[in-house]
Amino acid sequence: MKKILIFLFFTFAFSYNIKDIVGERIYNQYQGIIKTIEKNAPNNLAELITILKENGLIELFFDTPKTIHPTFIFTNKNPQFNTKILYLSLKNLGYYYFYPSLIKNNQNFNITIEMKSTHHIDPVNFINEISKYGCKVINIKNKEDFIYTIDCSNEILPVPKITHKTKSFLNVKGEYWFDTNNFKSILITTSKFDKWHPYISIYDKNLNPIFIYTSKNIQKKIKLNLTEDTKYIKIRDNFTKENIKRGIFIKGLQ
Repeated sequence: MKKILIFLFFTFAFSYNIKDIVGERIYNQYQGIIKTIEKNAPNNLAELITILKENGLIELFFDTPKTIHPTFIFTNKNPQFNTKILYLSLKNLGYYYFYPSLIKNNQNFNITIEMKSTHHIDPVNFINEISKYGCKVINIKNKEDFIYTIDCSNEILPVPKITHKTKSFLNVKGEYWFDTNNFKSILITTSKFDKWHPYISIYDKNLNPIFIYTSKNIQKKIKLNLTEDTKYIKIRDNFTKENIKRGIFIKGLQ
């Protein structure tokens, strides 16, 4: 009896998840094929959604552009980091024109965005993209707009780590992010043709700001001491990216 109950539980669990993903109308309309999929449903959410897409059970595209409001629920509740990772993920997927329409910071951190599009965000692409930041989509519901529940308890910024060797970096946008890699001090130098007005933001592991070092004096080299809880830094010029357009050199100091 125990084995039968366990089997029934998992069958119901998959049924519930699939109904959430495809929406009630599609689920009721195509119960036959969905029940067949449920029998061999994979535990991996991205694989499950791929199967549903291949069988035409997830409607992503519209006849004409419309305004959509996808919602993202972060269970680890780290608003600063959650928001940055969400925005980076969406922009990497090619979504640039969106803005937050509703934010809730209660038991979880919820953010709903508004954007005009010819289609919903592809769930598989979103799952794969946000996983690059140490996050896992643990549930998806399709209720006119998609609702994603995301665990980002292991979230990271996949940015270069500072090392004890001097390394050069070039970013045409004039903004540089680094993982400080537990160094107590760092040395930042411009190229021999540039000078800059430093603006350096210092963050902890949760991306909470610790302090900002800024100077209106033009410089070529700066040594910066870091606090113990420093994890990330962002470097730019105080006025214009043109001052560091040829890149910067950075190394860690013990």
